Amino acid sequence: MKSSSFYLPFAIALAAVTSAGAGGYTAPTVETPIEVLPTPVAPLTWQGAYVGGTLGYAFGGDDEVGIGQGDTRHYTTLDDKLELSGVNYGLRLGFRGQRNIDERFDWVFAGELGYEAGSIEDKVSDGIYTAKSEINSVLALRIKSGVLNAAKDTWFYGIAGVGKVDFDYSVTGGSAVAGAAGAVNIDKEGQSATGYILGLGVERKMNERLSLTGEWEYHNYGKEHLEDVAGRSTEATPDWHQIKIGLNYQF
Repeated sequence: MKSSSFYLPFAIALAAVTSAGAGGYTAPTVETPIEVLPTPVAPLTWQGAYVGGTLGYAFGGDDEVGIGQGDTRHYTTLDDKLELSGVNYGLRLGFRGQRNIDERFDWVFAGELGYEAGSIEDKVSDGIYTAKSEINSVLALRIKSGVLNAAKDTWFYGIAGVGKVDFDYSVTGGSAVAGAAGAVNIDKEGQSATGYILGLGVERKMNERLSLTGEWEYHNYGKEHLEDVAGRSTEATPDWHQIKIGLNYQF
């Protein structure tokens, strides 16, 4: 009895080891990592209303100053031309639409109302006559149309518009014995003229709401016939090129 009691624990341990190994070798479990795919980013949308501001510089005006009698052909011309230039600022309000062209490009178009003012002017003198032109403000309606790049964050567009300019214009000097045209005193303030605007632009979105713009424009407001009380006349032909940068906020 004592001998069997001594071997009994060893028999139980041996039976347990044999039972555990009966199923063979069990490989350790390796967990496969779950791949997390990035959430696709929706392309920026250009559809909707927007407001913005601009800062520009006008240059390259080309107004040849002539003096005549009434409606007759000008017979005296100043040597220098009025070359309008200067800094200006503006506000704009518009609405853009967006249409898909193909998988890569979208077409974007806009109607925009803008107001600009500042210091666009020039003054010339030939020692006898002095001429001056100064732009007070421009109210314009512009149509913009173009395509987005493949990333849909940059818009390349053309500009066509009609503008109404408010300006001051003067040609003075001479006398009854000096100057082929005689004494001239044309001094007009608050004149207005309607003309056309052509240009090119690019706009880059910084985020869903804000975007930066860069534009070149050409303004031409035709010819405006101006006279003094004595019938001496001239034709004001305000025109200029303009480079503008701006910031837009889309609602």
